Amino acid sequence: MLTVDDFELIRRAYYVERKSQRQISRELHHSRKTVSKALEHPVPPGYRREAPRPEPAIGPFKGIIEAWLTEDKRRPRKQRHTAQRIYERLRDEHGFEGHPATVRRYVAKVRGEAPKEAHMPLVFAPGEEAEVDWHDGWVIRAGVFEKAQFFCMRFAYSKASFVWPYARADLESFLDGHVRAFAFFGGVPRQIAYDNLKTAVIQLGKGRNRRLHPRFRELRSWYLFDTRFCNPGAGNEKGDVENLANRSQRTYLTPVPEIVDLDSLGEKLLADCDADLDQAAPAPHQARTRRNLWGEEQAQLLPLPPAAFPACREHTGRVDSHALVHCDGNFYSVPVRWAGQPCRTRQFVDRIEVICGHEVVATHRRSHEQGQYVLELEHYLPLLIRKPGSLDNARPFRGTRLGEDLALMRKELAYRYGDEGEKQFIEVPRLFSDHPYEEVEEAIRVCVARRAFSPTAVAMAMRNEPLSASPKLDLSSRPELAGVGDGVRDLSVYDELN
Repeated sequence: MLTVDDFELIRRAYYVERKSQRQISRELHHSRKTVSKALEHPVPPGYRREAPRPEPAIGPFKGIIEAWLTEDKRRPRKQRHTAQRIYERLRDEHGFEGHPATVRRYVAKVRGEAPKEAHMPLVFAPGEEAEVDWHDGWVIRAGVFEKAQFFCMRFAYSKASFVWPYARADLESFLDGHVRAFAFFGGVPRQIAYDNLKTAVIQLGKGRNRRLHPRFRELRSWYLFDTRFCNPGAGNEKGDVENLANRSQRTYLTPVPEIVDLDSLGEKLLADCDADLDQAAPAPHQARTRRNLWGEEQAQLLPLPPAAFPACREHTGRVDSHALVHCDGNFYSVPVRWAGQPCRTRQFVDRIEVICGHEVVATHRRSHEQGQYVLELEHYLPLLIRKPGSLDNARPFRGTRLGEDLALMRKELAYRYGDEGEKQFIEVPRLFSDHPYEEVEEAIRVCVARRAFSPTAVAMAMRNEPLSASPKLDLSSRPELAGVGDGVRDLSVYDELN
């Protein structure tokens, strides 16, 4: 291979001494092609491959990789395959035995990726800091794509991670994410880094001054962690949780998961986070695993308080005349005796609690749709006793099995007994006051099925007494009647009439 000195001799002979290429080739014993190359390049250009490098390891898998990358173009941007995820799937699903770098080179070649931005390396002590952020992602539920929000927390020292899905990234979800994460980790970091999330920061001030949300300040006081907020638009100041968000989107949620509900997805995500602890630890601890570092970090965490923080948003209001409270665009029922009274509502991620005085008077599963009525039949039974005529159009009962059964029983009693039937019907809902709701409901269903329409029949059904049973006549005091038959005649006697 020619050196720089060889190139210099050739170039000097041509450009300074004005010799021809033929003469230089003859005198210096180089081929004409070599002379031309030296005249074209001031220094040796190095080896240039004329044919593509053979790729025996990746060759059989190129079609699979390209198919995945093509499919990614129709998928959510943040849930597309990374080169690492492609390598993992090739290894696990197709038996690929090559090196991850081989996959990365080929994926970069297909994508034409540019070099990544450089960042300042940071170092943290065990338990010193964790970072929090949200990311969005798509799931498939009942064959339909749905967008979900994912709360992420990662410790800076060990990279121990937590991810949990929510329908919305609202205040109660933000608070609930912290409570779940602290319980999952078994302790609290001494400091947590955030973006300027609206659920934490109400207003930005000069420098590092910020006005925090009151509920967030209560959460911080409850668990006693300190806070660090990034500069606006500087997400790289909490790069660990940014990396976790990318890992969650590209690995945990790729391909897009098909789920039954968010809770089951959450359990799967926690298993993924736990499995990641078996990865090699980051520099300078490459000889150990993240689980080893997490063991060190756990010993430095702040202890959990005796009770978990109530991760909810609270509002004050008043129960309206229909025994309803309005909450987040929906209506929830309370017992009618609280109609018109002041109340407080506590909005959790999964439920709504209504408090009158110092008593929780109603708890409902929360609806995340809008304009819904979430009603409990028991709340309106006392009103039904006073106003039985409202049953036909009462919203709490319409469309329910109990509402249909009660309506049929009222109709039959009115048909059979007139005005007296209305009085008898009132005795049926009154049974709810003295007996468990489920028992009375089941007894009403049984009576309707057997067409036994009376409050007595409902009471007998609750005691599991046969509805058709008749008491046996006691003739012990009338021995002369003991030989009298029961009056049942053989119907064959009518055959003699022919």
